[in-house]
Amino acid sequence: MKGYLFDLDGTLIQSMHVWEDAVIRLFERLHLTMDLQEARDVFSAMKFSEVLEAIVQRFELDLSTEQLYDMVIQDVRYQYEHEVKEVNGAFAFVEKCRRSGKRMCVVTANDVPLTQAVLKRLGMLDAMEFILSSEESGLTKRTPQMAQEAIRRLGLAPNECIMLEDSLYSMKSAKEAGCYVIAIADRHSPDYAEICRVADEVHEDLTDVNVR
Repeated sequence: MKGYLFDLDGTLIQSMHVWEDAVIRLFERLHLTMDLQEARDVFSAMKFSEVLEAIVQRFELDLSTEQLYDMVIQDVRYQYEHEVKEVNGAFAFVEKCRRSGKRMCVVTANDVPLTQAVLKRLGMLDAMEFILSSEESGLTKRTPQMAQEAIRRLGLAPNECIMLEDSLYSMKSAKEAGCYVIAIADRHSPDYAEICRVADEVHEDLTDVNVR
């Protein structure tokens, strides 16, 4: 294998709680109510701008998505720049890939500035050739096109690439794109059985993943 496509949130960094907390704080500030599990189900496959759009539409808010974004982004940015930790084994695994001459990139629904900030702090940014962001590219990991675009930019064939992911829908898209898929998954996840069916490998973190 020559190319490694890394998801960011939940795969390289422990940050999923940051976005969930941001939505909870937004609901509290605007006095909105929604069942937490329903919110997870509805919003899980969306990039954050889409989550904000959905909130505006669902609750018929007289606010723009930009205004909602401004309400939460300062705290999110602080956590990415100062507090968010790597997934166990992430830095060491990226270093092993780098020493093995692997081509690496990040494929994320997150935006580029936050991605750059957290990966620079954690020492992984320089190993990545580029960051392909849903927010900047307009692509989504709900379809194979985003993985295909990352593969194209690396100049490799799909069967030469590995996608490391924690979201089931993104794993399915990466498989459709022709990638070997390594899942980072909690065995207590409600999707765990399906993740085991879809992915080529399943690990709890990156400590025991081998460079192929």
